[in-house]
Amino acid sequence: MRLETLTYGDEVFHVGIGELRNAKGLNKDAMISLASEKAEGVVAVQLLDSALIAGEEHLLSAAQNALNAWKGNYSIARNLDVEILLYASGQHQIGVALEKLGVTDESKSVAAVVLTKAESNLKSHVDQIVDRLGPSVQRPFAPTEERLQYIMMHFGINEAEITAVASSDSLEARYHALSGCVTSRVSMVALE
Repeated sequence: MRLETLTYGDEVFHVGIGELRNAKGLNKDAMISLASEKAEGVVAVQLLDSALIAGEEHLLSAAQNALNAWKGNYSIARNLDVEILLYASGQHQIGVALEKLGVTDESKSVAAVVLTKAESNLKSHVDQIVDRLGPSVQRPFAPTEERLQYIMMHFGINEAEITAVASSDSLEARYHALSGCVTSRVSMVALE
């Protein structure tokens, strides 16, 4: 999992993001239970179905925007975990966000976001989740044409937007451009 630092004013938060294989075959309820078991110092844990995640930057943007909304007192949800879900999905309605990005009994891989105040708590909590769910995917959120089209459809991104931003017409360049477009959409949730 990728470990990063997020800030809000003078406050520093540590975030772990990544795609985990559901190797243990946990069902929806078990994954929700796992996410709700927060160790001391853990601020938020969100597990999402990874199919609509357009790369690690998408999750980082969702976490930062949710943190900003939470700390800035303009959040939509009652807790930061759900606020992360709303931003990641680009939605204002919790039910719609859960329908789009919520884990299911069929989730083969899961996008994980763990947010802590203390860096030492982050690594240990991420390790606990990995132990109970499954290992990190070697190449998280790997681009495929099918994934690209599915994400474009969900976020209302057309081929012209991708072409305008992409450095070439390769799948990698188009997926990188898509990630940037999704990150912009995620950031717009607060403005809508």
